[in-house]
Amino acid sequence: MTTFPYVIVNAWGRSAFEGNPAVVVALPPGFAQPICVFLSLSPDDSTLLDVRYYINSYAPLICGHGMFASAKALCTNTLPSLGQWGPEVKFRTKAGAIISAYMVTDSESDDEMYEIALPATPVTTFLNAETTRITSIIKEAAGRDVQVEYIAKGDGKMGDYLMIVVGPNENIGDMKLDKEVQRKTSYTINIITHVTPDADQIFVSRMFAPAADLPEDPVCGSAHTLLVPYWASRLGKKDQEEMHVRQVSPRGGELWVAWNQDEGLVRLKGYAKAFGKGEFTI
Repeated sequence: MTTFPYVIVNAWGRSAFEGNPAVVVALPPGFAQPICVFLSLSPDDSTLLDVRYYINSYAPLICGHGMFASAKALCTNTLPSLGQWGPEVKFRTKAGAIISAYMVTDSESDDEMYEIALPATPVTTFLNAETTRITSIIKEAAGRDVQVEYIAKGDGKMGDYLMIVVGPNENIGDMKLDKEVQRKTSYTINIITHVTPDADQIFVSRMFAPAADLPEDPVCGSAHTLLVPYWASRLGKKDQEEMHVRQVSPRGGELWVAWNQDEGLVRLKGYAKAFGKGEFTI
C-alpha cells in the first residue's frame, strides 16, 4: 500500500471554525486524481502543479478555495513531497487553464495572507420572463416576499452560475432557503448578493449549489468571478481598486477583492488557517 500526505486548510478564514475547508492531497506525477483537491507535479512542466477537485459527484470548472488553500499548504512547505515553493504557485486545471496564487504580506499588520487570480466572468442579463420565473422560485424557497433587483447568469463555460441581486434591506445572512425549491432554478450554482451600507464591507453574498448536493458553500472563490466585476462596475470602482467583502454563510469568511480589467482577472486575497494534517493509505 502507498501513503499520500494531506493537509486541511480553511480558505478565507482565520480560525478552525471560519472559512471554507479544503483537504489537499499530494500525489506523484501522473497519478489518477478523482476527488477533493488533489495536486501532483506536472509530468511535462516542473513549474506547474496539476490540480483536480470534486464536490460530491460534481466536478466544478474551477475551485477557487481549493487552489487558495493549496497555496497555503505549498508556500508553507506543509506538503514537502511536492517540492519547495516560493511565494508564487501555478496550477493547471483539467481544462488547461493556468491559475496563479501568491503568498503576500498585509501592509498594515505584516500578517501572512494569500492571493489568487481567477478569470473574470461576464454575465448575461435575463429577459423579463426568465427574471419573473426565478424571482418566483426565490420567494418560494425563502417562504416570503424577497426584494429581487437584478438576475443574470455567467457567460460561456460558467453558464451554470446564477447571480441574484437582492435589495440592500434584505438580511441574506439570516435568509433560510429550501434547497429542494432552489433546484427549480435549473442552475447548478445559485449566488445571492446585495450591497451593504457598512463602509468596511462593500457587499455580502452567499452561494448555494443544491443541484450538486451542496446545500451551501461556506466561502466560494469562483462565485466572485461574477460578483466582483458586477459590483465594481455598479459602484463605480476604479480598475484594480480593492474592496473588502464577506460571504455570510454560517461559517463565514472575508475577502479583499479587485478587478483587473486589462488582464481580465479577479484577484481574491485573504487569510488561510491550516488546522489538520495526516496521511491517506491506498
